[in-house]
Amino acid sequence: MKVKNNKKEFVETLGLVDLQVNGFGGVDFNSIGLTPKKLQKSLEAILATGVLTFLPTIITESEKHLKICLSNLEYCRKALPLAELMIAGYHLEGPFISKLRGFSGCHTIQHICEVDQEMFSRLQEAAGGNILMVTLAPEVRGSISFIEKLTREGILVALGHTNASNEVIRKATEAGASLSTHLGNGTSSKLFKNNNPIISQLSEDKLSASFIADSYHIPPEVLKVYLKAKGRSRVILITDATAASSAMPGRYKFGNIELLLGADPVIFDKETKRPLGSAITMDQCVRNIIDWYNLSFSDAIRWAGANPRELLRKSKKFSESEKKKEKKIWWEEENGWYVKKIQCGNFIYSNS
Repeated sequence: MKVKNNKKEFVETLGLVDLQVNGFGGVDFNSIGLTPKKLQKSLEAILATGVLTFLPTIITESEKHLKICLSNLEYCRKALPLAELMIAGYHLEGPFISKLRGFSGCHTIQHICEVDQEMFSRLQEAAGGNILMVTLAPEVRGSISFIEKLTREGILVALGHTNASNEVIRKATEAGASLSTHLGNGTSSKLFKNNNPIISQLSEDKLSASFIADSYHIPPEVLKVYLKAKGRSRVILITDATAASSAMPGRYKFGNIELLLGADPVIFDKETKRPLGSAITMDQCVRNIIDWYNLSFSDAIRWAGANPRELLRKSKKFSESEKKKEKKIWWEEENGWYVKKIQCGNFIYSNS
């Protein structure tokens, strides 16, 4: 539905989808102590950016820590009607990833390990059976058979924080992996020019790829090449948001990591000077790619909504029963598209 009114153009769409949210609005999902009140605050901040469906993401830590974070999330999800509508499941990023410097990113190396299917079963139990996606490195021992097992169970498998060869990436996709997590990040700064895991995943037609469009994790001119390589149907925008997203400058937690947010929506590693965490929002990612590439609003919404929603539909654990009623209205002014009004079940957000 489009209604033109002088300088404003109103468009009604389905909500945006974010497959990777570590925290938001001052609330960290990776810290022990999450409460329904804190989660509600975070949900309302996420909703205000146009995201109606998302995956809270838990990254590498000790098994005990992971279990507590997942069980807290599940307890809070069940306690909040808005959480049951917005949270499609959980994204476990690690601990089955590369230990190599650069590839491990901000993940705690001492807790990175080989695939342990029994550990995963315990984590899934803590999550109430709602781990919907797992990011792993396919070169880690036990990964290929684990990918096959997860795929049979209807759990999405993404490749990330990996230094895998072309052959191993091919085997992973044949086993059922369907996504590359924040492709172009979680890698070493010292890669071979042509033979490297970024090129291998870009060239693999069975893999969709998620990207952080904040200009810090990937420069716009480089992201343009990646987007063209993947094509319109396999591009997915994510925020990889932390507690610093939609929050005032200051200090925030990301598990056991302390983040310092300044004026820019990114947190850098003090030693490597590479991005350590994101503070971008999905509506800003949409505005960015429209501005950078003269992209149509419908294409941007496809990458931030339709494409990730289509990927989620491949999981047996994803249910859309209530989400079909959700609508969102944007308006356009000289400085871009902004969320005007959102309905999520009985919850209404209005920016007027």
